[in-house]
Amino acid sequence: MRRLSLLALACALTLSACAVPHKRGDLTLEKTAARTSEVSAVFSEYRKVRNTAIELLDAKPLSIVESGPVLAIDSGSFEVSQRLAKTQKQDTGAFEVTDVQTPRFGKYPLWFFAVVHDDAAAVNRVQIFERETAVEPWLLVASPETLADTQIPDIRREGGNALTVKPDDAVGMSMSASAAAKAYARTLADPASADASKVADDSFIKQMRTTADNNAKLEGVTFSQSWGNDPVKYVLRTTDGGALAFVTLLRLDTYEVRDGLTISWPEGTPQQAFLSSGISSSGKLRYYHQVLLYIPPGSGKPRAIGQFGGVVSADSQ
Repeated sequence: MRRLSLLALACALTLSACAVPHKRGDLTLEKTAARTSEVSAVFSEYRKVRNTAIELLDAKPLSIVESGPVLAIDSGSFEVSQRLAKTQKQDTGAFEVTDVQTPRFGKYPLWFFAVVHDDAAAVNRVQIFERETAVEPWLLVASPETLADTQIPDIRREGGNALTVKPDDAVGMSMSASAAAKAYARTLADPASADASKVADDSFIKQMRTTADNNAKLEGVTFSQSWGNDPVKYVLRTTDGGALAFVTLLRLDTYEVRDGLTISWPEGTPQQAFLSSGISSSGKLRYYHQVLLYIPPGSGKPRAIGQFGGVVSADSQ
């Protein structure tokens, strides 16, 4: 797992407003919205926030540094810890911000891309921080993880700024980021889908299929799994002409159990924490997965090179 003096937090995460020149409500960025040194300060304060939340075993402080699916995933992990009466390990090891890319914007919201290397966990966290207005703090909105030795494509720059790609722009690629996200979700939902041939059969898809196949083999249980995707917002052009897209996937696992049977999960697992009595009739588990999707140039198939996710809610009858 990753991640307040709370009074210092807002100032530290808001960053200096002078880095974002204003003109009649719009923006004309003449320099990057967040320099590497400032991003390092953001991450240092972010870890303080998270470590305070871990110490309190309470996810509420995270709401002032995270938003959207990242907050939902982390809140789910804290709920698991609370239900199991377990602590989480604080982030105290060394970390290094190895890359910072800030696109050029004409209006809010602003966002920047950063890669953070965690040596202890042997992963890179590929993150997006977003700022809605000049007076609001930077919030973590995407944070898929890659293995430390995974090559993250270089981001193309134009005029000193990272070059973004509109989600529905397919120029130079087999499909747009929005189309790739939809095809990827449909492939996860149905391996026989026509979209399955449009995306790479990567390790994340294989892992999810194995999990679904194992659940489907449970005796006396009818299992189904559905997938969807949020609209794509964050896409960057890579130097090879492809694109790097941050895709949020929604997964729903549904179990219908035959009378007289109960299914349960091993002690200490997130599923067992949410459904401690198991499922004896019907039940659902909801997940968020944030996937770092690389769309190669030309006819190359989109593939996931990193992910971060977890259970966010559950119910049973």
